[in-house]
Amino acid sequence: MFEQRPLRPTNEAFLAILILLATTLDCASAANVVSLRRSVHLHTGDANFEDETYSTKSHDLTVEDATNDGNSSSLNLMAAAKPIRISRGGDATHRRRRSVNSGVPSHLMCGATSKVISSTNKDDKCPAHCPYFAQDRRDTDFCTFSCVTEPECAKLHPETPIGDKELGVCRSCIVDGCKECDHSVTMDKCKVCQAGYVLRGDGMCHFKYAGNWMYVVAGIFAVLFLLVLIWVLDMAIRPACNSAVLEHSLEVREQQKMRMMKDETGRRPLFPLTTNLLKTQVAGPGMMLHFNFQFFLVIWAIFVAAVWMSFAAFVDDDLWRLGTRRFGTARENCILVAWGYETQQSLMWTKVAFLYIVYSVSFLMCMAYGVYQLRAFQDADYQHKTMKDFVAMVVGLPGIEGVKNVEEDLKGKIESISGVGVVGVSVAWDYQAHEEDINKALEEDLEDRMKAAAGGTPTAVSLPDMNPVRKAFYNFEKSVFGLSSDDEGNEDEEAAPQAHKEEDLVELLNGFRTSPRAFVVFETQDARDEAVKKAAEGFEYEGAEGIILATLEAEPATVQWVNFGHSTPKEKILKLAAGFGFIGLACLFWAVIFYAPYAYYVMTFNYENGRTPGPMLSISFSMIVVAGNAIMYEVCAQVSDWVGFRFKDNREACYMILYTVACMFNVALDFVTTYFTAEKVMEGLGFRTYFGVPLEDVTEFTAKFETYGMQRSLAENTYAYAFPSTFLIPFLIEPMPTIIAPLLLGKLIVRSHPEVMGKAAEDWVAMAPMEMGRYADLLLNVILGVLIFYFPGGYTWMLFLGMAGSHLWIYLFDHCRVLRSIPACTFASFDVEWWCQALLAPIIGIMAACLVFKSNCEPGYHCVTGPALVLSCFAAWLLHTIVHLLCLTFVVPKFGKPEPEEDPAAGETFSNLAQHVPCSWFTSNPVHCLRSKLKFKHSPPVSFFVLGKESYMKTNKAIGAYYQEGDDDHRVELGKDAALPQGGVDESDRKAEAGKDA
Repeated sequence: MFEQRPLRPTNEAFLAILILLATTLDCASAANVVSLRRSVHLHTGDANFEDETYSTKSHDLTVEDATNDGNSSSLNLMAAAKPIRISRGGDATHRRRRSVNSGVPSHLMCGATSKVISSTNKDDKCPAHCPYFAQDRRDTDFCTFSCVTEPECAKLHPETPIGDKELGVCRSCIVDGCKECDHSVTMDKCKVCQAGYVLRGDGMCHFKYAGNWMYVVAGIFAVLFLLVLIWVLDMAIRPACNSAVLEHSLEVREQQKMRMMKDETGRRPLFPLTTNLLKTQVAGPGMMLHFNFQFFLVIWAIFVAAVWMSFAAFVDDDLWRLGTRRFGTARENCILVAWGYETQQSLMWTKVAFLYIVYSVSFLMCMAYGVYQLRAFQDADYQHKTMKDFVAMVVGLPGIEGVKNVEEDLKGKIESISGVGVVGVSVAWDYQAHEEDINKALEEDLEDRMKAAAGGTPTAVSLPDMNPVRKAFYNFEKSVFGLSSDDEGNEDEEAAPQAHKEEDLVELLNGFRTSPRAFVVFETQDARDEAVKKAAEGFEYEGAEGIILATLEAEPATVQWVNFGHSTPKEKILKLAAGFGFIGLACLFWAVIFYAPYAYYVMTFNYENGRTPGPMLSISFSMIVVAGNAIMYEVCAQVSDWVGFRFKDNREACYMILYTVACMFNVALDFVTTYFTAEKVMEGLGFRTYFGVPLEDVTEFTAKFETYGMQRSLAENTYAYAFPSTFLIPFLIEPMPTIIAPLLLGKLIVRSHPEVMGKAAEDWVAMAPMEMGRYADLLLNVILGVLIFYFPGGYTWMLFLGMAGSHLWIYLFDHCRVLRSIPACTFASFDVEWWCQALLAPIIGIMAACLVFKSNCEPGYHCVTGPALVLSCFAAWLLHTIVHLLCLTFVVPKFGKPEPEEDPAAGETFSNLAQHVPCSWFTSNPVHCLRSKLKFKHSPPVSFFVLGKESYMKTNKAIGAYYQEGDDDHRVELGKDAALPQGGVDESDRKAEAGKDA
């Protein structure tokens, strides 16, 4: 009789809930509901359940039924477990039902041939006097084995003449690098070796290129490692001769961290580590949205794992391990394929129901998440006034030479048009060709201000005596790291009179031309809005018509001034196209240098007799994945910088998209290689389909893809690629190369090199800036997680629990990194977050395609094969992507948060805000600051904002410079508002400030 697996008491209720859910969501046809109802009755032992279309009757399955040629009239597996369905890859009548009493005898007899089926015990042993299982190749059947002695092994299967007592099977030779075994002997001896190996007299394959040179290379690496170790130890114990500079540099590093607004003492304390980054804006609303995204993915991963675990707990225990059982000997593989195929097909309805639930809920979660993020961003904008609320961008300026006072002329023009006062104009100049000169002039200006504040130049420190070894290391460091004294690099410049240098700079500034854009700063937001309204139809200036004013979602800290004048749409498109070429070359480099050796080893490894590569291969594979992601990280960052975006948020959005696409190239390349590797291995091991068709004879891609051997192999590779190689290991390693190692090396260099001073010393211990590449890292993880749905589900719950744990670690690491290990930054716009949500559309679309694939030929569903099935999956993916993007574009905004009737920050002014925020539209503009000092001779001039050096800025309200730190700058108590973003002032603080001024 067929096996009837009893369910636990709650199982019938669970299946009933699934039926209700399917009916409510309209996710299944009537036939599917019948299928679900039938499952309830089958699992509870009711074999008399019938309906007008399908009938489930019990039938006996004998050994003859298990070994027949498919013509038996006995009801097959699908009839017993669910309605008869058309098979993908074979006739439905070939399916077999798992059975406890399969017909296999309790003990095996010598010379008797038996066929293994899904319920055969893989741990059965042959009798002691014929201890080896040999696959019988004398008949036309498949998966038939006999118990034989070693001399009889070759008679049944000529390619397995060796009797292995440990495995209890007849096997072929086990020789590393062997392509074809010597079947004439009963020992491990090779006949033909693989490429790169040479056959020796002992019958072993030896690496052709092995020799003494390998020992020489190993010796060289050992010596280099020893030298590096001695060098690092020498640096660690070397006397500190530059401690004062190191202490100052570390203090600057400390000042650059994320800080709150000024407290009652005039200082800006650090945000506490307990700060809730899901609600608190420490770096603009963009950072808050980013942490919300991380938290959302943790919740989503837990949800997916919980759904599959619920099916496994309440429906069938086999769902825990389906697709995870390892390959082994030929007999074990036959049992595995039979068990896996039958189990997968009998439980396919659970996979389809799982996909319906996960897909529909994931889509709804994405929509709800989009609404939440939009409302959170809008609420942050309504509650706080920042620099962007007081500025309008002039668009369409003609190229005007710097000899003119463009700032004052344009200011007067705007005032005459709008009738409102203007604080000032910050022009975006075209100075990209002279960026180095401008930056150098600003550095010298800052050094002059620092020297004036310190009362002179620091006293030079003499170099201590060194032994020859230490001196050699010292000179090596100077050469490799480019260390030199400031005096050595500035001798020629110091020889030139200061007046001449200033004259040259003024001439350089006068030669600049304006870009098409400038920033007009108003005292209030109402004044800004009034000016934008009155200039809506455009105005004329310097012969150019159609110049307009526009609002923007950007903060001064996000403006990349050097890119104005060199970032037309055409230039960006050309650079992006070239950038994709560079990314392609980087992918090719990774594939050839890193991935190709791994793929070659995997494809040439001898998998016979259940052998698998050792743990070092898994470790190597993880490192290859890490290396590939690191290469893509750097290349995409360089391309994004090269494109020349005017605002950092746009650069971050571009970088996120490029990095995601590049990593998808890597994943696609790996999966293509994995597929062909698995195909070669399965065919080499003689795998067959469930119906006995040799795998090499299956020509259709979809049919071969769905064979259990391929499914199981691809599932294992997907899991290994995802966890921990991609999900966790890179992020466990990340703190060392990005934070710990650079800081330790910088401290060792600065403390022992007295020639390293000033900005050079600060750069050595500086923190790496924050980027939005983490979005791409997480999106890649989601893609890998979704791909596991195409395979047997035993890895699903493990993979998504691993994803949840990994993302929780990433969240905690980024939390600490943002608050303690990055320089202060601002992400002001919604752009990066919107593009992240847009990229989720094709990812969720993969679920829709998988649902079409897995439900194919299920009762009540479509049934197509070959290219038609692939096209159906693509159509489902495309349809979802389009619908998802349309919802994101048109539906989600309708649920945005309306602007409050009363402005919570009404009455806030630019002058009040600029007293507490050092980075403004004037202080962040390099050319504007130099023109203020050298051309207009303002006293004091506009101080250029340098993170960590805010204490050297001076106020001059007449030219829009309001920020200055000092004892006289404590007019407002801001320490209570620890949750304010950088660049924002709370309404209570505004009122307090207004009261003080009154």
